[in-house]
Amino acid sequence: MNIRYLQKILSRIDEIKIIGKNAIIDGIVCNVAGIVRYGLQLRLILLEYDEHYRQQIEEREISELCDVTHESETNRIMMVSREKVTQPLKPIKSVFIGDIEFEVSGSENHLLSVQDGESVLFLSELLRNGWNPEGIDYQDIDMLFLTSLDLVGDFTKIPDFENNLLLNFTMRKDSTSYLVEKPITLTINGEYPEKLWFKNKETGEENWAQINRVYLMDMWVDIEKTFSNPKLLKQMTIEQIATAKKDFEEKFLEICPKGMCYPIVEYECEECISLQFYTKNYLESKPAHKNSGMGFIVGTEKATGILGMKLKAAIIQEPVIADTVSIETELFQYYKTITPNDIIL
Repeated sequence: MNIRYLQKILSRIDEIKIIGKNAIIDGIVCNVAGIVRYGLQLRLILLEYDEHYRQQIEEREISELCDVTHESETNRIMMVSREKVTQPLKPIKSVFIGDIEFEVSGSENHLLSVQDGESVLFLSELLRNGWNPEGIDYQDIDMLFLTSLDLVGDFTKIPDFENNLLLNFTMRKDSTSYLVEKPITLTINGEYPEKLWFKNKETGEENWAQINRVYLMDMWVDIEKTFSNPKLLKQMTIEQIATAKKDFEEKFLEICPKGMCYPIVEYECEECISLQFYTKNYLESKPAHKNSGMGFIVGTEKATGILGMKLKAAIIQEPVIADTVSIETELFQYYKTITPNDIIL
């Protein structure tokens, strides 16, 4: 970083209008700092502080200072103890400032750092323009999350609006994960006549899923089909296809040797819920630090299941031998999609 870089950052800001509203939402300190204009683009600037997240970070730092050994750490421990942060103002669809509505076209979100000169400089500009950081004024900068929302439209100036007007945030859909850790033995091509009931470990809320089938997918067969598709020749040469296939197979071989398959669980449940399974072996193993990793999303051949509901698929991201009959797994967690209520400040 140099002075010219800082000068470039400052020159991008054409106008700032401070809002400075703060509130505590679901235990999270939220401060709507203001609107910043970059050329014709307006961005609404929000800052959030999660005390629970700070405590998690401090506990982790203390364990590291005390030289707590990580030899006994497993994938389960790592995932259960992973820091979670709550940001109630992140999934915003639009915002009313008084009578003026602004649609949100996109957003950026990151944790601030006192080592990041750009972040410190930006906060300084807000303060210089009269921002009141009430609620977050004595918190460590490194514990603050900054969200920048792109507002739809081209603006030669920030619209006029009175101070202390109500802010009304309408929200878009958002997804949250919940821990379950329910053991279940999955039988390949077995029968599942009963619903699978499971509880949210945090709230005790009970949900269900109806497994339709469990089968093994040979990804190597799919890879061969993909690179043999004649449609590829319209986009790449034979040499380019061969090179791409070779590179992909070399990377894929690191996580899935030939002759091994991925278990797939097809199921029905509430529209807003999706399931995540892991094998017991994976959960009790030490985390593997690999140079590369791949994640897969699979679909279903049928649109609906045996109950007439949308059929979903969960891939267990750990390959097993092709003649596997049963697998000891856990329904480790589930994801729930909701649309939060509007927030008025």
